[in-house]
Amino acid sequence: MGKPKMPEKIILINPPTTDPGESTIYFPMALLTLGGVLKKLNVTTELWDFDLYFKNVRNTTETQFRKLLLAGVDGSRARVFGISSICSNLPMALWIAREIKRHKRQSIILLGGPQPSSVPLQLLERFDFIDLIAVGEGEKTLEDLVQAGFDKHKIPEIPGVGYRHDGVAKLTAHRALVPNMDELPYPDYSLIRFSDYSAHHLSTYVAHVEVGRGCPYSCTFCSTALMWEKDFRVKSPRRILDEMEFLNKEYGFKEFGFIHDNFTTSKKFVDEFCQFMEKENTRKLRWAASSRTDCLTIERLERMHRVGLSGLFYGIETGSPRMQKIIKKGLQLENFEPILKRANELGICSTTAFILGFPEETKDDIDQTLWRALHYRGLGTEKIFFSKLTALTGTALYDNNLDKFTEFSRPSTISPQNYGLPFVTEIIRKYPDLFASYYHIPHPTLSSEYLAKLVEFSHLLINGDPKLSLMIIENVHLGGTRLFEMWDDWAMERKVPYWLYRIYTLGDFKRDFQTFLDEKLFSQIKVDLGRSTIAARAA
Repeated sequence: MGKPKMPEKIILINPPTTDPGESTIYFPMALLTLGGVLKKLNVTTELWDFDLYFKNVRNTTETQFRKLLLAGVDGSRARVFGISSICSNLPMALWIAREIKRHKRQSIILLGGPQPSSVPLQLLERFDFIDLIAVGEGEKTLEDLVQAGFDKHKIPEIPGVGYRHDGVAKLTAHRALVPNMDELPYPDYSLIRFSDYSAHHLSTYVAHVEVGRGCPYSCTFCSTALMWEKDFRVKSPRRILDEMEFLNKEYGFKEFGFIHDNFTTSKKFVDEFCQFMEKENTRKLRWAASSRTDCLTIERLERMHRVGLSGLFYGIETGSPRMQKIIKKGLQLENFEPILKRANELGICSTTAFILGFPEETKDDIDQTLWRALHYRGLGTEKIFFSKLTALTGTALYDNNLDKFTEFSRPSTISPQNYGLPFVTEIIRKYPDLFASYYHIPHPTLSSEYLAKLVEFSHLLINGDPKLSLMIIENVHLGGTRLFEMWDDWAMERKVPYWLYRIYTLGDFKRDFQTFLDEKLFSQIKVDLGRSTIAARAA
């Protein structure tokens, strides 16, 4: 038997991921790394980014989208189509796969990414247009499949693959994670034009560098541990800087966003990284990363700043010590304040994120979260995000609530879009176990609408007049949820559509919030506007 014939060309596809109206875009880093695998194998590759397409052409109909997709299929003359998927684009990934398969029956549809990896057998059993699923880390799996020529007789021998045999969905042996991250190929940036992404406010950092994978912690709501098996891994400092210098030399980038769920997990690694960068980062390239608050000290923060740190993202999730234990985040929140203050003094951009709507959460817990968010703003946090709780497949939160997924989330923070396609709506409704991120997790006392409005109100409060809001909460002893409820009553009476964030500007909110305070709140409490505090509520 001769050597298997490798495919001459493979199309890599990034499905529509973000809502077309959002000002952010999903950067296809995973596909660029897979493109690096194919480049090494001398396989011609194209990357089709439909998230980018929908940003440029927001009102495309299903017919227009299908025509565009199938024209690309015909023009490419490729046989293999690899689609990368996360929870928020899986429905669209399946629509794309179905259309390609209907149009070109002999095509091979390979699905990969975090969401397919969490439910591979279910996807193969329910959607016959999916041929293969790369389960878990996909680079080596793709390389093996290509070298085997996608021969169906050889696939059972390749670890990390979901496939069918005689119509029955099966999994091959477990694919071990790559132990040495430096073995991963360099991303093939020739597959994209950076200018296409910078035009859509990707973030402060258009250039991203994947510096590692995995988080050893056990938060009940997070799916990272499932995909990367709680195995914290990082590339070497030399490899990280090489990638930064390449992007600097070829594209002119000087600031970078590091992709890693918790870059500072290992004190030993951070020390080695800082020591290396002190000597070798001669171009003074700057970078931002994600960190747990308990993986930092002021000394480490200062050292990272000296070697280029410009921003840190912290997932706080909840300001309630009780809830920190319940969700197994386990942060000691009081230890974060001096770090945040010092970061502000150093000019490091701090971003904190919170989640609202945990089933065990009381209004008092939420009040603590809102207070802490406003307090962090006063300490110098530049960006604060709130999201409505979403269940991710395979998490403890998902397992404990799967039988309760009956109501679409309005809106889902993570998965807000369905692009109006009947097929997409149909499968989301039919298979809540596959599309949990589109569903509301029932709360014993708070409705989905209440939580959705509260999230939007919290964003407006933080970005509107946080100093005044904090003063009201602290001195009137009102509580964030009660302030929200009073505002909501006032806004509903006046038909203020504040939860429709696309048409309600921050300027409008500041104006309306001041009117609300004058009409609704200040009329109920004794206020001395000439002083820095607000008197206790009147009897």
